[in-house]
Amino acid sequence: MPMKPIESKVCRMILTSRMVLGEDHQTQACKGELENYMNQCPLWLQPRDNSTNNWMDLDQKMTETIVLVRALGAKYFLIPDDAAMQERAEGVEKVLFSIMNTMVYLINKICFAPNNPEKQFDPVYAKSRFARKFVSFAKKLDPLLEGPFIMGDTLPIHADYLLYACLYDLRNFLPEPFESNDYPKITNFMDKFYNYRSPIRRWFASEDSKKGEYIRPPVPHIMEMLDAIMAVNKDIVSVISNLSGSGTFFSF
Repeated sequence: MPMKPIESKVCRMILTSRMVLGEDHQTQACKGELENYMNQCPLWLQPRDNSTNNWMDLDQKMTETIVLVRALGAKYFLIPDDAAMQERAEGVEKVLFSIMNTMVYLINKICFAPNNPEKQFDPVYAKSRFARKFVSFAKKLDPLLEGPFIMGDTLPIHADYLLYACLYDLRNFLPEPFESNDYPKITNFMDKFYNYRSPIRRWFASEDSKKGEYIRPPVPHIMEMLDAIMAVNKDIVSVISNLSGSGTFFSF
């Protein structure tokens, strides 16, 4: 079961920037077409079969967030009309999908072993390994940032919101690159987006913006992911059991 739109901090940020204010109004805005946002999943994110379900996206959070941001972009006219800009925005999505899933995989699978008391999470070691990945990520992102935003010195588009959310989470995990002068485009983007003179300032002034991560925490949360997976599998087993009990049979 995909996350509900209102559960997404990225979603609440975008809604606030569109002057959809307050929990009640935002909850109402998330009903209807946004409830079925996964119907808008692009081809490159769709699994080819049951064995290719984005194995790096352990909790499906990036897949769901990218699709949800696209759905919000379509609803609130944040998707550019120009085909070249749409292609660039998708390029940003793909780079972010890769780096965010690299972070979660490294934290939860490489640098942490919940069943091994001797291998506890070492944030220093995890950051040192991830720092090399960040250099590669920045090189791929740089040509996609026209500056300060993805389309240049113009209005932020849907992918700019996604980019800010991901960079915020990455900075929580590895702040050093953001404190240096090695990545001026990224630093400039973060500053311009945060200080952009639009209703987005209402979001950054809110308490909601200051609480927790946008997409993923900078610490192991594999047990939470496993609980979610187990819950989904339990629902599937329950549905199959009910269908079998009612005399409904499957053919493959």
